[in-house]
Amino acid sequence: GLFVGFDPAALASASLRNPKIKEYMQDKDLMTKAQMIMQMAQGGQAMGQQLLMQAMNQDPRILEVVMAMQGVDISAAREEMQGEQDDYKPPPRKQEPKKEEPPPDLRTPEQKEADEFKTKGNELYKKKQFKEALEMYDKASEKEPNDLVYYNNKCAVWIEMGPEYYDEVLTCLQDKIDRRYEINSANPGGASFEKVAKVYSRMASVHEKRKEFDRAIELYNKALTEDNNRHTRNALRELERMKEKHEKDAYLDPAKAEEHREKGNEFFKEKKYADAKLEYDEAVRRNPTDAKLYSNRAAALTKLLAYPDALKDLEECLKLDPTFVKAYSRKGAAHFFMKEYHKALQAYDKGLQLDPDNQECKLGKEQVLAKISETSRSKEVDQEQIAHAMADPEIQNILHDPQINMFLKTMQENPAEAQKAMMADSKLQEAVSKLMAAGIIRTG
Repeated sequence: GLFVGFDPAALASASLRNPKIKEYMQDKDLMTKAQMIMQMAQGGQAMGQQLLMQAMNQDPRILEVVMAMQGVDISAAREEMQGEQDDYKPPPRKQEPKKEEPPPDLRTPEQKEADEFKTKGNELYKKKQFKEALEMYDKASEKEPNDLVYYNNKCAVWIEMGPEYYDEVLTCLQDKIDRRYEINSANPGGASFEKVAKVYSRMASVHEKRKEFDRAIELYNKALTEDNNRHTRNALRELERMKEKHEKDAYLDPAKAEEHREKGNEFFKEKKYADAKLEYDEAVRRNPTDAKLYSNRAAALTKLLAYPDALKDLEECLKLDPTFVKAYSRKGAAHFFMKEYHKALQAYDKGLQLDPDNQECKLGKEQVLAKISETSRSKEVDQEQIAHAMADPEIQNILHDPQINMFLKTMQENPAEAQKAMMADSKLQEAVSKLMAAGIIRTG
């Protein structure tokens, strides 16, 4: 049972585990009380419990001493329970979503009626029932004359009805812009920044349809000062692109392009290549789809030593007319002067495929082959030629081909075996030919 007699040995054992019990044992009065209670309680369990309860009320340490003799550490149990209480966190209370109350409708009965007419007008507008839509918007503006929305929607209908209504649109909307402060005073928000911006955008769309691009751009910019929104910014950007294209198209004139080309040819014959190039520039602007204009300008650029620009023009020329043989001969010449002999050969070969008897391509190819033979036998390496070759993606791909690498290694170690392999493989023959033309492989 709980009251088995005062046991100093058990208490001493408990003090080793709990320093507090050791402190209690040094308190003589406490030990005397505990011993007395234990002795008195041996007569009956109920009496012992009553004495213990009375003593605990006076001094809670007595319970700890009694329980310690039973092998129970009351203070440790309390700390553990306290820790569990501290660690326990109640689950968060689920908050009920707040029901947002709709904003109060502050419209007057007339404004409500006006909006109903506007809704009907919008539906009719979508169905292209323009006459009926106009009637609804008129009824809306009669009910609430101080709101730009109804007039702006009405003007949208007029625009759909055709150019004969454009003047009415601009007159109506300009009047509302002029009266915006008066309208806002009578009906706050009736001419808000957003609504004014939409009016400006509607006016801009009319000028856009009339190809009056500068005025349309001005109005879109005014709209953005009222309400800088993405839709208007996109409309402005699209309008600016349209203006640029319109001006470019309006400038097109094949007859004038031909006049400038002929002037350019005259300057070219007089060896005034810069003046010739300017005339060809104007000719291209006047007729950018004429392939020969790019070829003529490339000839002037070649004389001006602007080989990369000449090649760009020749690429454009051949894009427009892939059968333009003269462009291939000029392309071969530009590559020759840039010491890109492998590319020059390709250009002349393509020209000869189209016209096998073309003298310019024939002579050009002979000149290139002679130059390749000369440079491959030379003891001096042309660093400019090598630099151009190594910048060429085609040459880079050839040099990164494992088969080509193996062949080049065999050439150094066993030239006869390499020659034999090349004669048996057309791919190797083509690659070696290009590398020789590019100055990578030399025979000297």
